[in-house]
Amino acid sequence: MKRLLKVAITFGLVSGFALCARSVESAAAAYAAQGKVMREFKGVKLGLNRDAVKAAMGNPTNSSETSDDFSLTGDDTMTVHYDNGEVKAIQLAFLDPKNAPAWKDVVGDAEVSELPSGAKNARKVVEAEKFWVSIYQSKDGTTTRITISRQ
Repeated sequence: MKRLLKVAITFGLVSGFALCARSVESAAAAYAAQGKVMREFKGVKLGLNRDAVKAAMGNPTNSSETSDDFSLTGDDTMTVHYDNGEVKAIQLAFLDPKNAPAWKDVVGDAEVSELPSGAKNARKVVEAEKFWVSIYQSKDGTTTRITISRQ
């Protein structure tokens, strides 16, 4: 009887570990299914405080109570929006196509839509992390806008 009890306990423990490993595996698969998406730019990410943004980017070219504008390469810009002192949204504007990141690096496997104007856009929502990222590109490809924002 003791042997049967030991076997039952051992079987229960092994089954429990297997189910736990399966749950972790499922969570990892769900995370991977979200695809690679842009979560930050040059060290600036959602939730950072204003001082940390300035440490990463330097002094803004323009500043208000709720946002900072930064110059990037050439005419490219980044605007950081704050809510309660933390980054709520990051807006990037690339006017030089060679400086804009690849679509797959921004929105992963999100579906790209073509607008009536010929421009393209895509949006990826990452529910697990409660944010979304979108990309827009003008018809001629000279303007690319990226937004990373909390939901």
